[in-house]
Amino acid sequence: MGNSKKDSLSTPALKILREKQIPFRLATFPWKDKDAEEVSRCLKIPLRRVVKTLLLKTSTDEFLLALCPGDRQVDLKLLAHLLNEKRIDLANRDEVHKVTGYLIGGVSPLGTRRELPVLMDSLVLREREISISAGRWGCQILIGPQALRDILGSRLTAADISRPKEMSALIL
Repeated sequence: MGNSKKDSLSTPALKILREKQIPFRLATFPWKDKDAEEVSRCLKIPLRRVVKTLLLKTSTDEFLLALCPGDRQVDLKLLAHLLNEKRIDLANRDEVHKVTGYLIGGVSPLGTRRELPVLMDSLVLREREISISAGRWGCQILIGPQALRDILGSRLTAADISRPKEMSALIL
């Protein structure tokens, strides 16, 4: 690997993967929009393989992470029903940084400040390789979903938690 810029990049997520000697590839790119569509374009991979990490907040003020394919959106009503919560919402910008240590657009399911429960959409497990944020804008980890599942261990639950994006969200 040598002394490349990629080797010297360090985030809590990358530190975990390196310490556990988990095989992964690191991709970097110049960022602008900080969204899944940009990652898909820059890395030339299907949007469904770009996995978004969202911090959610329950009606009882508990936090959890949801992992969702880039071409879909988390179904918050369904998730609230599955978790027996009155309501689940996206966390606000300040909460995202405070709870995860990451900025919106760069949240990784690995290396968060707090160990959080993680719900992964079942569709993610169908892919051979997925892209997750490395914890920094313009820096993505390419990893097998099973390897990610193994790292997250008992904190992870796989379930059908997403739905196709609404048309208004697809038209820019």
